[in-house]
Amino acid sequence: MARKYTKRPSANQLALGAKVDVTALYIRVSTEKQADEGFSLDAQGKRLRAFCTAQEWIVDDKHIYVDAGVSGKSTDREQFQSMLQAAQSGEVTRIVAVKLDRVARNVKSFLHIVDELKAVGCDLVLIQESFDTSTPHGKFALTMFAAMAELEASTIADRMRSGKTEKASEGGYNGTRIPLGYTYADEQFSIAADSAAVVRSVFADFLAGQGLSAIAQRLNDAGATTAKGGQWYASTVRYILSNGFYAGLVQWGNSEDVAGTHPAIISRETYDHAQARLNALRPGPVAV
Repeated sequence: MARKYTKRPSANQLALGAKVDVTALYIRVSTEKQADEGFSLDAQGKRLRAFCTAQEWIVDDKHIYVDAGVSGKSTDREQFQSMLQAAQSGEVTRIVAVKLDRVARNVKSFLHIVDELKAVGCDLVLIQESFDTSTPHGKFALTMFAAMAELEASTIADRMRSGKTEKASEGGYNGTRIPLGYTYADEQFSIAADSAAVVRSVFADFLAGQGLSAIAQRLNDAGATTAKGGQWYASTVRYILSNGFYAGLVQWGNSEDVAGTHPAIISRETYDHAQARLNALRPGPVAV
């Protein structure tokens, strides 16, 4: 049987503007040593060409993209981006790579790439995983990849929540926004004198009988700003009064009464009195 060679689309095909079935090859190695020695690049190239010949797919030599000694952590790779541009312009209708980790480092990035290619009508084929987005099996595999990505994201989120809760239960800082009245540096909280005075005045005025809106108006009239640099509202005042961090506590999940490792701006007694008065008021929204 005669050997089949890949070839470029004919000039007549291009001139007529017909949709040309052209396959691009993507080759990547991640270390300079592999790039210099060339064996990995060469091995990938030979395997890809043999596979495409068996499938009778046209491989245009100008659409063979090689990123040598480039990490797969990011898709910001020169040749990879050139290949995506070729797909977007309709120059190639299929991209073939040896395996998934040549294209993307994780499932989330891979799915994003597949979506980009799908939007421009370009298929993606991975030899080792027997993956082809143009086939029913490939489309089914995509749903599995999506489920894996969702599971991975949920697992990471749960791990982060558990870590923050554990840290809070031990009185440590769990990474929430730094409250008004404090600065944070070298893993240590310090009291900021000017803004801490604002916090103390909020508690003092509230326990003296002033309403939330009246306190907010006084602060705005005085030119005081919130932790975000914005104006004060009744809900912002309520948030300050409800934040046990000012009494030296750490509030996270079920750990709201744990003593923190940071300095307190007000006493625990002052905080408890404020909570008693807040509970007696009509409930209102709390600004975060």
